[in-house]
Amino acid sequence: MNRALLLDPENIKTRYNFACALAVSMGENDAALEILEPLFARISTGLLNHAKVDSDLDPLRDNPRFKAMIAAAEARLSAQRDTHPAGAS
Repeated sequence: MNRALLLDPENIKTRYNFACALAVSMGENDAALEILEPLFARISTGLLNHAKVDSDLDPLRDNPRFKAMIAAAEARLSAQRDTHPAGAS
């Protein structure tokens, strides 16, 4: 995982899938959160909505850090919508 992230740290799918594997298969919630943090800083609305219901992230749902990442992403995306409303020229 470390090598893949070193070679392509911006790969959203890789980060997300590694975090899911860490949380579900390995019980490494802190490591999963470490991998997710940079992703949530630039997450899209679609992926955020998916992350909110993805059962692979269930082990993280009650974690205050995960809740804070979700809230920060929602606030960032909301601010972007307010600044650049759909259909505005």
